[in-house]
Amino acid sequence: MRSKDNFFTRNTSPLHLFITSALILPAYLFQDELLLRIAQVLLFAGLSTVAGKKIKWLYFVVMVSSITFFNLLTPMGRVLVSAGPFAITEGALRNGVMKGLTIIGLVFISLFSIRPDLKLPGRLGGLLVRLFYYFERIVETKRQKLEARRLIGSIDDILDSLYQPGKPQEPPSGRVATTTVAGALFMVVAVGANWALLLV
Repeated sequence: MRSKDNFFTRNTSPLHLFITSALILPAYLFQDELLLRIAQVLLFAGLSTVAGKKIKWLYFVVMVSSITFFNLLTPMGRVLVSAGPFAITEGALRNGVMKGLTIIGLVFISLFSIRPDLKLPGRLGGLLVRLFYYFERIVETKRQKLEARRLIGSIDDILDSLYQPGKPQEPPSGRVATTTVAGALFMVVAVGANWALLLV
């Protein structure tokens, strides 16, 4: 798999971009304000688009809705709406949306920050890179290849199609990506903005 030509491949080292995402992660995970969490998710979605990734919004909307629905089954806080024995409570609704957004944001972070040319030291580093690579390929796979009736089996089929014995993952051709002034400025702003949102 070759890296697509975009702002990140032209201006950032894959390792520096990976470190940037690692610095952003705590500021994202500790964010407790719903509106700011939404802003972060939209920011990460925009960065994923810049990185050349196609975002399937319907898939993510369904994911957040499903997580929120199951969270509503455990009432907590002020009742907003009730229909017979079922009640939508403020606490359960907020927690469900926050959990769903957290997962989606983590997906978006991995989409823009993990590249095929990323190299991490050691055997564990190589395993993590391969794990991220397969995760990205599954996310980018066309939806019709995933069958709800045999979800695990269809994921296994996708992994089998990605595995080609004797043909290791091919790094992008050309010079090794380095971080430019524009790339460094982006990384500083991205980290600073997310921590600022946490501390406001």
